[in-house]
Amino acid sequence: MRVVKTMALTEKAFLETLPRALDSDAYTWDGERAVLARDGRVLSVTFRPQPVACLGGFRIPRADETLDFAGYSEADAEAALARFERYFHRGGG
Repeated sequence: MRVVKTMALTEKAFLETLPRALDSDAYTWDGERAVLARDGRVLSVTFRPQPVACLGGFRIPRADETLDFAGYSEADAEAALARFERYFHRGGG
């Protein structure tokens, strides 16, 4: 299963949140991709910065994240994706 998302965050914020979103700090990071391999499954999360969005006086960092789930059942992939989204969710007002 592959999921592509565009998020409003910096690489620093991504890396600070990632261990909680993955429920593990046992992943590798090569500067663009985090890979978590456990229990015969592999989750790869690729982080690609995009141009900053400017709205009036606001500058909003953006990045594309691609999540690739290998060896996951559909239910397990959906649960892992829900956790990822919950930890990266930013409220608005």
